[in-house]
Amino acid sequence: AIEGFGNVGTFTALHLENFGAKIVAISDSRGIIYNERGLDIKKLIEVKHKTGSVINYKPGKVLPNKKLFELNVNVLIPAAMPDVINEKNVNKVKAKMIVEAGNIVMKPEIEQKLYKKRILVVPDFVANAGGVISSYAEYKGYDAKKMFNLVEQKIKRNTELVLKTSKAKNIMPRNAALLIAQKRVREAMRKR
Repeated sequence: AIEGFGNVGTFTALHLENFGAKIVAISDSRGIIYNERGLDIKKLIEVKHKTGSVINYKPGKVLPNKKLFELNVNVLIPAAMPDVINEKNVNKVKAKMIVEAGNIVMKPEIEQKLYKKRILVVPDFVANAGGVISSYAEYKGYDAKKMFNLVEQKIKRNTELVLKTSKAKNIMPRNAALLIAQKRVREAMRKR
């Protein structure tokens, strides 16, 4: 399920569909379109472009926006608004994994509650790192293929490191990522 069908949500949905994922729900400012059999993302883009909202997609059930965070899905991707997982809905979250494609999707205490419920949260600064890496690749003059390879290599390596550190130290992935980042900054400062 993806919250938001702007630039980030659309790009995410297209890539996940290309990888074989079944996207069952997408929201925009007017509501959610839900179909447990899956949504055709290219068709959904056309519907959004022609009508102004994902809720006009057929076949599907229209739900209010707040229900997105309560759907029984494997992966939930908040990709639009800040503070969308909060005290009001944290106990209703059924997803096994949350990938923060938006910024400041939840406060640290909410993330801690999800961690205790054994829901994996991929922090925003890990999930959004591809944009920073691609900007570097653009600066270096890489073509699209070389840029995507660089992004894939760095994201995979660092995500694996964050997850291994999280498990080994029994801490949230966000805290593991912060430990790794702090260590890298200290090492760079020592080298200078």
